[in-house]
Amino acid sequence: MSSFSYAGEETPVSAKSELSRVTDQIKKAQKEHQDLKQKAKSVQKEILNVRRKMVAAAGSIQEQEESLDRLEQKLEEFEAQQALMKKRLEVRKAQRTRVLAALQSLAYKPTEALIAQPMKPQDTLRSALLLREAVPQLEYSTEGLRKDLNKIASLTTAIRAQYAQIKTMTRRLNEKRQSMNALIKKKSELQTAFASESSRAKERAEKLARQANDLKELLAKLEAESKRQEKEDNQKSVPTGAFMAAKGRIPYPVKGNIIKQYGQVDAGITSKGITIQTRSNAQVISPYDGKVLFAGPFRGYGQLLIIEHGDGYHTLLAGIGRLDTSVGQSLLAGEPVGIMLAQSKPTLYIELRKNGQPINPATWLNQKNKG
Repeated sequence: MSSFSYAGEETPVSAKSELSRVTDQIKKAQKEHQDLKQKAKSVQKEILNVRRKMVAAAGSIQEQEESLDRLEQKLEEFEAQQALMKKRLEVRKAQRTRVLAALQSLAYKPTEALIAQPMKPQDTLRSALLLREAVPQLEYSTEGLRKDLNKIASLTTAIRAQYAQIKTMTRRLNEKRQSMNALIKKKSELQTAFASESSRAKERAEKLARQANDLKELLAKLEAESKRQEKEDNQKSVPTGAFMAAKGRIPYPVKGNIIKQYGQVDAGITSKGITIQTRSNAQVISPYDGKVLFAGPFRGYGQLLIIEHGDGYHTLLAGIGRLDTSVGQSLLAGEPVGIMLAQSKPTLYIELRKNGQPINPATWLNQKNKG
């Protein structure tokens, strides 16, 4: 009885001690959870600040690229003018040389020339008159030569100044690209905490891409997967109607010249988007807020980027040389997503789809900002 009583007295104490220990562990775990949530918020806030800086930097890079295009075009015009002036100069020099040779011949050996080629008095007079006319023409030719030489000298100075300006602009562009790379690296480091989820999302997207028969089927599967993921994570997508409200004001993803329009037929194939020829290593941005559904190689499209904007709208970008974003990431309008190939005159293919069907991107993009 005594031992039973002892055991009965000890059990509540032991249970209370165990409960206290578990309670402490729960409190500690809750504190750790709150700390992690606060840390996640802090990281997300920092990522957002970096992304905003990237938007500004990308815009600045595209402006520099556009300015460099104009400078190089002006340089080509100067060089073409210089080549034309040099040709004119050669013609003037040849004409002047022939006239001088004739005058020198008559000046040094006029008598011998007349004896060797006896002429009638009227022919001799005519020759004298022609030579008298040649002198003012020679003076005019000399003045023309002087003007041409001055013009060539002026163009040479302009070309040198243009080269210097291009060199300075190229250096600034490279500096801005280095800054952008630093921002991209910082963003990547900050997102390490979310890398595992991004990796899983990428794997799911790649798996869907392997299963998809064509782009339309891929889009449908990606959108279904995105909605499922949003429901699981309780995330909010782009506000309804926001993309529609931006119609006609959306910036082009890259600076360059349109070489193929929507609906254009080439070799019997109708283009479902537009194609832009760009500079080597040109900056590519997200045209509007959205979420990356796909980022990687896909069949004949090469490196393909698909951005979901909400309300069934998707932007497809193909031809990017280096992708700087990944599946599952949210994007701000103007946020850099990659750079073009490091080759001569690379091209970016842009397609806009509504519920899987291609629509004309030109009616949505800002025509004043097409590069």
